[in-house]
Amino acid sequence: MRSGNQQPRRLTNDQFLSPSAPFHIYHQLVRERWELHWHEFYELCFVIGGSGTNILNGEPHRLAPGSMFLLTPADFHEIYPDDGGRIELFNVVFKEGCVDEAIHELLFRDLAELAVRFEAEQASGMEAEFRRIWKEAMEPRTGGAMVVRGTLERILIELVRECERQTLEFRKLGESGSTLYPTVHRALVYMHHHFRSPLTLEDAAGQAQLHPNYFSECFRKMTGHSFQQYLLDLRLTFARSLLTASDLPVTEICHASGFNTLTHFERVFKRRFGQSPRHYMRKSQR
Repeated sequence: MRSGNQQPRRLTNDQFLSPSAPFHIYHQLVRERWELHWHEFYELCFVIGGSGTNILNGEPHRLAPGSMFLLTPADFHEIYPDDGGRIELFNVVFKEGCVDEAIHELLFRDLAELAVRFEAEQASGMEAEFRRIWKEAMEPRTGGAMVVRGTLERILIELVRECERQTLEFRKLGESGSTLYPTVHRALVYMHHHFRSPLTLEDAAGQAQLHPNYFSECFRKMTGHSFQQYLLDLRLTFARSLLTASDLPVTEICHASGFNTLTHFERVFKRRFGQSPRHYMRKSQR
């Protein structure tokens, strides 16, 4: 699904969060298309009314009451309400360090999209949790930040559990790698969320708290790829999705995907997909 003249907006931490408030909740009615955008923060959305479509990284996902999805800084999306309708939802935006590290590792142990639909009683329970966060945000009281954090973490755990219950495919990488190399897996998650920024082997090794040479060896054993090849694949996959979902110039897509030069981007894209970025974009517009 693609619409014309899309220029993804970058939503920053400074626009939506502050050092004293690492999270914020919104209660919104979506009456028209939310334009294609991405953000520096994490965003958890829960639909309580209406229906429509969420285009996540170029792929459509139906939205209805009970739908919940978590977005990372590496995702881009847009939302369409159904014709003549609207979508009512809560969305909580928060910084990476806002939840416990154990929760963060649980969320991303399988590196899969976290998007589900809760049914009936479960959906009602989830709505009550979001309304509690809303009330705490609207009526600040002693310990409110702790209540919000605890409630948010409960919701995130239920999201992971529901993903498991709905038998979403887990990648072998997540199942075996997180057990064999938990520190390397932590670096891997960091790569998935920050590949659009300058990222070196030393940066990733620092996340794993390992010497770069040893990290490189463990990384190859865990993924079957070198650090540089894995990083390149992340950037190319993102660029391909953006070429399909937006009308950004190829040069902007090149830099938005983490590449430094257009020449390098065009060369590796053609080698990976058998055609130039411009040719790929023209085909996707037909």
